[in-house]
Amino acid sequence: MSFVNVNGVNLYYEISGNGPPVVQIGGAVNGHEGYALITPHMREHFTVIDYDHRGYGQSDRPAQTYTMDAWADDLAAMLDALGVDRCHIHGGSMGGFIACLFAAKYPERVDRLVFNGAVAKCDWMSRTYFHLWKRLAQTFGLTSDELALMLLTHAFSRTYLDKMVTSGSLHSLDWMKDSIGRNATLEIFCDACDAMAETDVTGLLGNITAPTLVLHGTDDCLTPLDCGPDGAGARTIHEGIPGSELYLLDGCGHGVLFERSEEAVGTVIAFLVGQTAIASAATRES
Repeated sequence: MSFVNVNGVNLYYEISGNGPPVVQIGGAVNGHEGYALITPHMREHFTVIDYDHRGYGQSDRPAQTYTMDAWADDLAAMLDALGVDRCHIHGGSMGGFIACLFAAKYPERVDRLVFNGAVAKCDWMSRTYFHLWKRLAQTFGLTSDELALMLLTHAFSRTYLDKMVTSGSLHSLDWMKDSIGRNATLEIFCDACDAMAETDVTGLLGNITAPTLVLHGTDDCLTPLDCGPDGAGARTIHEGIPGSELYLLDGCGHGVLFERSEEAVGTVIAFLVGQTAIASAATRES
């Protein structure tokens, strides 16, 4: 087990593979475990740094208010401690907010940047989803069926969930309950919900200089491609970062790394080694 002390907390991390370094930033319901399906493939091409951000997994959980800015600054300090001056950054869901803040504040440290399931600003519906997550967690408990079912319906597409139910393999319910119970506390989870609802990075997109891939499922209801008028979805991220690529997974929900892992992972790897997302898709289809 490896830990590094940064900004007064111990952060847990794992390093595997060889090649250019890539850091993967987890979401609101898990730490580094959110990349369990992708890391074995990524480490064939890269030195992969998976870690638990402050408050999650095996990292310290100090009593404080948790914010995206604190998580982004922790990432910079962790890279300093590990002697990594520059790397690829991959942020999913809540990790997308952290990745955006990091890339905007420390542009000289990012080689290539990947978002999956990310928005620049939540609209009213997404903010309401996060409010309901909090209320369910506070009312029924962090590891309750009620919260886990809500999270599943927001994380995956209708088609994916129906296939799992009809095949009798809705094992993700137990996985979701176990994952969130091990990786967060009620207070930290609620802070994460508030942080996602309140963060707005639209004004920072133009500060990002790294080549960027925006990977997104067309059926993502939690962090949609196109938000309501009070929000800014994944398309806004793409349009706001000069030269970025937008790669859509048709019919896929929020959890692209689970629903369409082979296509999603292949696209991420191809982009990080310097190909374009469209070219990598054409190669896989031929």
